[in-house]
Amino acid sequence: MKKLLYVPMLVLLFQCGADKVQQDLLNYINVEMPSVAALESEAGTAYESVSGENYQSDSLMYYTISETVVPRYQEFYDKLKNIKPATEEVASLHKVYVQAAADQLEAFNLILEAIEKQDAQIITRANEDLAEGRALIKMWRADLDSACNKHNVVIDAEGE
Repeated sequence: MKKLLYVPMLVLLFQCGADKVQQDLLNYINVEMPSVAALESEAGTAYESVSGENYQSDSLMYYTISETVVPRYQEFYDKLKNIKPATEEVASLHKVYVQAAADQLEAFNLILEAIEKQDAQIITRANEDLAEGRALIKMWRADLDSACNKHNVVIDAEGE
């Protein structure tokens, strides 16, 4: 009779021994982030279509940013903020991405303001926010890779 009591306790011990951060990372990478990635990609593609070498005019840039980039990126940012990782380690990592997205969103809004006011100083601030956002995303990705290595999670390079 006593042997039967040990079996449920062993099952409980094995479940407690599972790497919760690993499980959280797997959920974060495979479920949470893909649910918002399309919105970020759509906003980024739209922005790239009117900036840098693809710049044609302020009016086209303004229209594209106000009608596509900001609405898609705002939706991405709102959904990103609502992702709540289960572990402190993944939550801390995610916080960096949320800050990066906030910087990028602020930059897009500053670009609209700069075009409206024809103010080069505002464009400079926007470019600084974009650069800061990109730097935070690089940091997030490096930290994500590090956490994955630490918790034996392999990211499929073909899926990126």
